Amino acid sequence: MENFIKAVESEWEPEEGFFWKIRQGNFEKAEAHRALSKLTAVPRLTDQLIPARLVSVLWYVPLFIEWQVDRVRANRGDIAEYTTAIAKFTAEIERILGVP
Repeated sequence: MENFIKAVESEWEPEEGFFWKIRQGNFEKAEAHRALSKLTAVPRLTDQLIPARLVSVLWYVPLFIEWQVDRVRANRGDIAEYTTAIAKFTAEIERILGVP
């Protein structure tokens, strides 16, 4: 699990992380794909105990990326692609953590 945690954490890092970049309004489809591939590598965890740190780097993703729509739009990002990315990230988090 530690490798999954580090991989997802890296996408929150200043300057290079996908989530940091969209916070600045900079959305690139290739970077979204890179970050999403790190999530798709995480196995489904609904039938086992989940490390708290993994939960903390995952649960916030759907909320956070949804909140950045206006920043991406203001920076003339491709909103159609961004909306697709939001749906894909949300689906992966649901797959990993399950839904209520």
